[in-house]
Amino acid sequence: MLLVAITLSGYSTIDRLLPSSGNLRLGAVNAEGLTFAQGGSVGDVNLGRIGEIIKPVEVPTDVAVNHSPVTYIVGDNEDLKSIAARYSVTMDDLRWSNSALTGTDRVTQGQTLDVPPIPGVVVTVKAGDTAASIANAYHVDVSAVVDFNYLRDPDHLVAGSTVVVPRGVGPVLFPRRASSDPPKLGPYANSKFYYGYCTWYVASRRPVPWTGDAWQWYGGAKALGFQVGNVPQPGAIMVTWESWVGHVAYVEAVYADGSWTVSEMNYKGWGVIDQRTIKPGELPLIGFIY
Repeated sequence: MLLVAITLSGYSTIDRLLPSSGNLRLGAVNAEGLTFAQGGSVGDVNLGRIGEIIKPVEVPTDVAVNHSPVTYIVGDNEDLKSIAARYSVTMDDLRWSNSALTGTDRVTQGQTLDVPPIPGVVVTVKAGDTAASIANAYHVDVSAVVDFNYLRDPDHLVAGSTVVVPRGVGPVLFPRRASSDPPKLGPYANSKFYYGYCTWYVASRRPVPWTGDAWQWYGGAKALGFQVGNVPQPGAIMVTWESWVGHVAYVEAVYADGSWTVSEMNYKGWGVIDQRTIKPGELPLIGFIY
């Protein structure tokens, strides 16, 4: 959609604005003169009164981006995952934006949250904070903070006010989860492992291109170029010597004290899916496949 703005001015000075050409006459028989005086088109150029060139102005039709944090009250049976999906941000974005969620990813009905309007972090300014210090803390360029928040004085922010850090990334948070869903069979079909056993279950949770008994998984994955190690990570495969053929489980969550929760099959019984939380040193660990 184009809006055309026409400035009507200079009526009293028309005689001084007329071209000096003797061929220009303001009579009905001279189209060029009429166009210059009254407005119209000459070729591809639109003219206003007294020959003023009119430039079409394109009006944007996209919805304007909100630059202010959203205040959200948690409803009944809502969780952090559903709220994050509602606003197209991540669970970590919400946790970094709300100090009450630093050590938990659980919310309660009636709880008030600050939600960033775009993926990023809502920061409550503390005394002495500047745009540069906030940008450094959340690993973005200072111009992103200044521009998004329309800051007039980036070096003197008001304590207690809020700024949004677009695409900001805060510290590692715990617990860290692979999923908020209860343990269940995954979407990956496989015919290399027998139903009801730990290997069959884990191969349903993520693609497993290797074969062999559970204890062989660590070496098999490493040989195929997969990263392995001794630190639990959400979504990793835990490999142990908990039976004579070994045991594998899927890491669901990792906690600040170094413990981790796994889901597994055939630990409590054949074909049975269960969960347990493990502390470092509690079992004969072979390692983790990432």
